[in-house]
Amino acid sequence: MVNRERIVKTLLDLIKIDSPSGSEDKVAQELTAQLAALGGIIKNDTYGNVIAVFEGTGEPLLLSAHMDTVEPGRGIEPVVDGDVITSQGETVLGADPKAGIAAILEAVASIKESGEKHRPFEVVLTREEETGSEGAQNLAYEKLQSKNAVVFDGDAEVFHVNTAAPGYYKFDATIVGRAAHAGLEPEKGISSIIIASEMVLALPVGRIDEESTLNIGIIKGGSARNAVPEKTEVTGETRSRDSQKLEKQAQIFRDVCDELSKKYVEAKIEYTLTKNFSSFSIPDSDLFVRGIGEALSSLGLESKFEPTGGGSDANFFNAKGIKAVVVGTGVRDMHTTKENLNIPEMVQAAGFCEKLLLVV
Repeated sequence: MVNRERIVKTLLDLIKIDSPSGSEDKVAQELTAQLAALGGIIKNDTYGNVIAVFEGTGEPLLLSAHMDTVEPGRGIEPVVDGDVITSQGETVLGADPKAGIAAILEAVASIKESGEKHRPFEVVLTREEETGSEGAQNLAYEKLQSKNAVVFDGDAEVFHVNTAAPGYYKFDATIVGRAAHAGLEPEKGISSIIIASEMVLALPVGRIDEESTLNIGIIKGGSARNAVPEKTEVTGETRSRDSQKLEKQAQIFRDVCDELSKKYVEAKIEYTLTKNFSSFSIPDSDLFVRGIGEALSSLGLESKFEPTGGGSDANFFNAKGIKAVVVGTGVRDMHTTKENLNIPEMVQAAGFCEKLLLVV
């Protein structure tokens, strides 16, 4: 049976180990030791992802979460107030992702205590998810046997199951015009900020439709109040759960840049457009998804299969042929200093994880 006191202690201990993206070594060492103590066969890869294999009977299942937190995520001081855990207010809490890790560890510990028969399963804890899922991209997939996966990395309750997520392009443009004195001879200049403004206005920024978005995240340019700005940089992204729409949005960005290059022949416009990950969508009728629903129902929970606008390691698992969904772990206000965790919901996630493993 899932132990509330133990899972809370596990979470608090993990939170106190700093692990911002790129600095996961200490928490990886701790988690490797814990999984080995629980009986896992450790098969960590060369990228630093943690992989543990547990023998059992039946079809294997992959359980996953990532190890890194966003900044500010150093020196976190968790505060427990009844059923809620927060940080002291100057950092994130780090329950994204460590509530998911704690739920997996607690489920395994509970099963080991009970001695109940369980399916074989693999635990994969990745690095650098927050900076583009580099861990999942570089994971040693040849070490894995599972064809289905549950990623414990969602917000809200565990019964919120993300069965679809968008593909993603990131883009960067650098515009070089010509500098000039803004008061003495502005006509000799070519304003890179004006060109950047035209670029932004020509793009379908915001929500394009129910499954597609485009965002300009950073505009940086100019050197002085009294100088025609020579250089401006534009950084953005576009997403869609429809692969054809995603490619269309990427082409629109290319076309806008090319048209501006023709219009401003004396300026220089360079851009990069990089596809970080592909979309995925798993129908509610899928046998694996139906099994998720049945496990939740057995716990008295009504599943909500829904798409998300965010990407995760699940995008890469699906691209590699491992059918993966994302479930909630009780976290709210992720990526902010107001991040908080609902303890009963994390316990619920651990109970759901245990139920999945006991299905043979």
